[in-house]
Amino acid sequence: MAALRDLSLKKAYHKPEDDIAADFYLPTVAAATRYDRAVGFFSSSIYQLAWPSLKQFVANGGKMRLICSPVLSDDDHEAMREGYSERAEQDAAEQIRTDFARLLAAPMLARPAKVLASLIAAGVIDCRLAWIGEAAGGRPRRLFHDKIGLLADGASEIAFKGSMNETWPGLALDGNLESVDVFVSWGGERERERIEDERQYFERLWNNTWPGVTTVPLPDSARADIVSAADAAGWPELVDDICLELEEASKWSPEADRPGGRIPRAHQREALDAWLDADRRGIFEHATGSGKTFTALCALNDAFRRDEVPLILVPSDLLFQQWRDELQGLFGPKGLQLLLCGAGNSGWKQDTRLRTWTQSSMAPAPPRAVLATLRTAASPGFLALCEGGEHLFIVADEVHRLGAEGARSIFELDTGPRLGLSATPQRAGDPDGTQAILDYFSGIIPPPFGITEAVASGALTPYAYSVHPVGLDADEQEAWQELTDEYRRLYARAESSGRVDEAGIAARLKMLLIRRARIVKAAKSKVATAASIVSTHFQPGQRWIVYCDDQTQLGEVLRALRDAGMADAHEYHSAMAGDRARTLERFNSLGGIVVSIRCLDEGVDIPAVTHALILASSRNPREFIQRRGRVLRRAEGKTLAFIHDVIVTPHANDDGDGNSILAGEIVRAIEFGSHAINPASITDLKMLAVSIGLDWDAASGGFEVDDDADTHDQANARTIRQSQRG
Repeated sequence: MAALRDLSLKKAYHKPEDDIAADFYLPTVAAATRYDRAVGFFSSSIYQLAWPSLKQFVANGGKMRLICSPVLSDDDHEAMREGYSERAEQDAAEQIRTDFARLLAAPMLARPAKVLASLIAAGVIDCRLAWIGEAAGGRPRRLFHDKIGLLADGASEIAFKGSMNETWPGLALDGNLESVDVFVSWGGERERERIEDERQYFERLWNNTWPGVTTVPLPDSARADIVSAADAAGWPELVDDICLELEEASKWSPEADRPGGRIPRAHQREALDAWLDADRRGIFEHATGSGKTFTALCALNDAFRRDEVPLILVPSDLLFQQWRDELQGLFGPKGLQLLLCGAGNSGWKQDTRLRTWTQSSMAPAPPRAVLATLRTAASPGFLALCEGGEHLFIVADEVHRLGAEGARSIFELDTGPRLGLSATPQRAGDPDGTQAILDYFSGIIPPPFGITEAVASGALTPYAYSVHPVGLDADEQEAWQELTDEYRRLYARAESSGRVDEAGIAARLKMLLIRRARIVKAAKSKVATAASIVSTHFQPGQRWIVYCDDQTQLGEVLRALRDAGMADAHEYHSAMAGDRARTLERFNSLGGIVVSIRCLDEGVDIPAVTHALILASSRNPREFIQRRGRVLRRAEGKTLAFIHDVIVTPHANDDGDGNSILAGEIVRAIEFGSHAINPASITDLKMLAVSIGLDWDAASGGFEVDDDADTHDQANARTIRQSQRG
């Protein structure tokens, strides 16, 4: 085997210029016989990347010691105000057991979990949990988050220190932006002294003698659960199987020929293989943030090898720009000719260029593709010029949008392969639109990769969910009921005369719903509740997003926060007078509170967000599911996200459709609470729904909203129409 001294190592590695995994981490682990690591967060998902090195490390007789923080909820953080406590250990043990059970239950993660269990059972890996108390550096209520590593082979030693975690986002080339500094024992006296300093520091941590830090062994109950899944004899064979799968996965990658290029992760490879088996038709139902775009790029890479012409459809100008950059950056060097349609690009109409572009080529030619917005692709002019056939490969991002009545004309296109992408392909409250999508794309490719699987695999951050019920005041409640009564009277008269769908009647009904929805959106109690939540929970260094419904509410919340002493509160929205980029830069580097309208919905990625406070009332499931996915994106130092949700609930004496106040909010609560680390957070809300006669399961469907109109209009119209007819 290679010795550490034989490796060609740099003094520092910085992603993305350096592939930290391929150039440093994997070869050094493969050469070592001892690995000591103190790290903020540890996940078995790392072994999806490090299989060959891990097997060699074990063959060397290697031993690994890990010190890491547990993942705890907000309540557990409160218990840590005075440092380590017995309750904190018990809660950490239960969370570890739950997380490991999830790994075993996930088809794509069960084998990595069994290998990890086997190595712990065999004594190859030993682990201690670390807490920091009041005395550590004058910064109370924080998790142990140091990051050092020591590798040795008996003759030489390496120390490294930096931002990298033992997680997929920490090491993968397409993960977080990370860096490490490296010190080698053969690099001179100063480097040897640095290594010795880090060695003594680690030993004192491990032996629980470093001031202000408490380290304890992996709790017995958690260790017992993990070890029970061990396969002492079979784990090397599992590693060989996974190595073979990784080799197969690289065949899909458009970056396989690049040093350190990305390859599909386990869930992406499985989806691509299943799609291939389904005659290259189907929908990937994968959670926001889990890499749907790269999965599609792998499918496009395969299509170019087949001389097919991909037609990529996107619903917005922002996604259009993102896809254009991805396609040109990845396939441009390979000669890609990209025709842009929509988003201000009209050249496709000239000289029937689109027809020429989408024709099948009989001879080898440079790869061609068409990128179009849905609005453009659904137009008669586009459909008339698009040359269909088996050579045309349609890829639809946010495929649920194709189910809207105005977009279904796209289904007239005759194509060969078809691929849809969406976190939630089903259109809530629109069975016809959903069925049209499923019929055209031939269903969903199993298995779905939802929020639970994404968190378990390390693709997204676990989160805790807190519900904060508020009510309307007397004036708001009265106004709500008056509008409800007026709507019901008008609807009853129109229905009896068969005039419900007349333009004038429909417009009046819609306006009543808009006025009523605005009462919930602007509920006065939301502002005071927001200020109370933030002032109670906010800690310096955290990054909060407060979602507001409109400019008025944003201004009121911002003033309330500043009146409460929250000097770190700033506005962020498309119409703001200040420098948006500078606000975002300050937020990312220093933390604080951003009060926003649809901030992350606009495609602004802020992975560092640790807390979200939702004041915006919406029954559009697409909106809040995407919102959650963006908040859960992985970032340096982020081991747990927190979502606070302000829910408007009705008075106990509400009449009839007054209950739809709660129905309008309950979809979000079900979805968020069910996948949080504290699912009991919505128990009280369920009890409230039962107490007012609201059918919890029936309310959970929600309604689809496809345009930028008031998000309550269609939802409330359908709710009341169903109640009238039922």
